[in-house]
Amino acid sequence: MLVRTDYQETQKHLAVASDGHGWVSHIRAALARDLPEFIPTTLPHDGTFVVCGSGPSLPESLEAIRAQQAKRRPICAIKGTHDYLVEQGIEPSLFVSVEPRDRSQQVRLQTTRTLYYLASRVHPAVFDQLEDRNIIVFHTYGTDNDLPELAGRLLVGGGTTSGLRAITLGYLMGFAKFVLYGFDSCLATDGQTKRFSGEQAGTVLDRWVNGERFLCNGAMAMQADEFQQIYNVFPDITFEIPGNGLLAAIVKERRRLGKHA
Repeated sequence: MLVRTDYQETQKHLAVASDGHGWVSHIRAALARDLPEFIPTTLPHDGTFVVCGSGPSLPESLEAIRAQQAKRRPICAIKGTHDYLVEQGIEPSLFVSVEPRDRSQQVRLQTTRTLYYLASRVHPAVFDQLEDRNIIVFHTYGTDNDLPELAGRLLVGGGTTSGLRAITLGYLMGFAKFVLYGFDSCLATDGQTKRFSGEQAGTVLDRWVNGERFLCNGAMAMQADEFQQIYNVFPDITFEIPGNGLLAAIVKERRRLGKHA
């Protein structure tokens, strides 16, 4: 220590000084104003938000996701990716769902540190499944807009999928740079597999980017269409999407054309 002092004597001096200057009364007066109080950030980060979807390429990205987590970047799991990541030793920082159907089986392996962002339209069984965890409720902009119960509340837009709403949530939290894994928004090379878990598609549609054809189901095709609208809403947002999926191709094409990506 550069300066030696009597700690207890110093504390006594400060206590007397605080009484003399009215600090205690100042604190009480401030509390009586009922103002919002500072809270620490819920997520340690370096400015980048990582979102993990359930596309076929997700298993190929595990080491990259671990590396992102090592950089203190929040890992956001979308629906079925939650338990898969936990099984792989990757504890998500967040879980996001806007799914109104009962998907409680997707969050069997809950963690104590994950923040569970559930839209109010999510099935009650999911809320019950997570009742002992850290749940944060948000409300979706869309068909529920006219409900009187939601009047005056923040409504989160961003598209028809939980993944797109997660991007909006991240942006509202202050993030503008996003890294997306498992966001293929297209089927695997067999033209049928839609998720890393092996689920198969029904009706198959196609989307083209710079002469390259991508096969999708209806939800994937709509997600790709809606993804492109994000740039019109969030002018400073940027994406990094590894892999050869449809969303990655859209970002690459935007960069080739000199557009904001």
